[in-house]
Amino acid sequence: MRAAYFLGGAVVCLAVAQSGYANDLNELSFFKDSKTQILNRNFYFNRDYRNAASTSQSKRDEWAQGLIATFNSGFTPGVIGVGVDAIGMAGLKLDSSPDRINSGLLPSSGRGQVGIDHAQNEYSKAAGALKFKYSNTVLKYGEQQVNTPVFATGDNRLLPETVEGLYISSKEISGLNIEAAHFTSMTLKERTSRAASNLKEADLVGATYSLTKSLTAGLYASSVKDYWDKKYVGLSWTRAIDESQAVAMDFRFYDQKSIGEELGGDLDNKSFSLRGSYAIGAHKFTLASQRIQGKGGYTFYVDGGSTNYMPNFIQYAEFTREDERSWQARYDYSFVGLGVPGLDFMVRYVRGDNIKIAGYDDAQKEWERNIELGYTVQSGPLKNLNFRLKHANYRNSFNSDLDDVRFITQYPINF
Repeated sequence: MRAAYFLGGAVVCLAVAQSGYANDLNELSFFKDSKTQILNRNFYFNRDYRNAASTSQSKRDEWAQGLIATFNSGFTPGVIGVGVDAIGMAGLKLDSSPDRINSGLLPSSGRGQVGIDHAQNEYSKAAGALKFKYSNTVLKYGEQQVNTPVFATGDNRLLPETVEGLYISSKEISGLNIEAAHFTSMTLKERTSRAASNLKEADLVGATYSLTKSLTAGLYASSVKDYWDKKYVGLSWTRAIDESQAVAMDFRFYDQKSIGEELGGDLDNKSFSLRGSYAIGAHKFTLASQRIQGKGGYTFYVDGGSTNYMPNFIQYAEFTREDERSWQARYDYSFVGLGVPGLDFMVRYVRGDNIKIAGYDDAQKEWERNIELGYTVQSGPLKNLNFRLKHANYRNSFNSDLDDVRFITQYPINF
């Protein structure tokens, strides 16, 4: 835990220094434009496999407390500004047992063998990156979090993933953001060592452009050594009808082909999705369709746990198996309409069919239902404290069914 405690303490010291010597530091954009946050995250995870074989794990059930301290500086004055981004993370086991491990919240001893190994009591990790700015172009080198359609680090457990390498973002032209990167290793969510990741090298280049105030286009390509090449095209459109009504649509397309040693399998597939939504007052209705065509399903994770911008990537399932067709119906409600701001509700249902599974002659199917309820404190000393309860039922014709429950509490402290 020492590294994360040290970096977390350094972040707090910087925040105190920034506030205590504000008159002097405000002259330096390095501190004036900096952002410091300590995020407290409490995570309970329960996954119950309804018809698991007697020889396999029947439940994953763990509870943990996390701390994520981040410092994002501004830049020093001059033609080329210099800055730093730093993050310190620590996780603490609150409840687990050898027969309930591998939830993704905590690292396990040994090889994570159920009934034999156990979750570690605590773990920590730290990351940092130097950054340089010229005009409206920023270059970062080091360990960082990334969010692009073809490489996106995940953050759906206790602590986030980080990736090491070089990343460039350029916004020299109004409405246009060009991105490029070269990554050499990744630290997984519940791991403290880069050795646990199978990533060798990855390169990406892409751009998003606001064609109009309501229409945005994205075009990206990536290559992950000995795994695959990916291409991505995206279009997003929004329109406000009046003060209480709005519509939105988005289209996503992926083209994936395996390369080199094909460590991710023999892949040559295309993925399409189309989503539309209509919002009126406190209500929002969404429909989506998604289709996978070609050899193998759309595959990711070695290039980041969130490298899937399609709408049917939900709480448990992804609906990206070979030849799969899926559709989604979703409803969101904000209780501000009933005078309770900060309280929100969501329910959605996704069904997939026409799935090609090795060992099965007939096409297979799956479905998932999600229900979420969240609340964010709006004012007072606990402002921004957030509670979220997530429940999923997943059923299919080719594997174990499961129920998935997550209760997440987050409290950010900003300096």
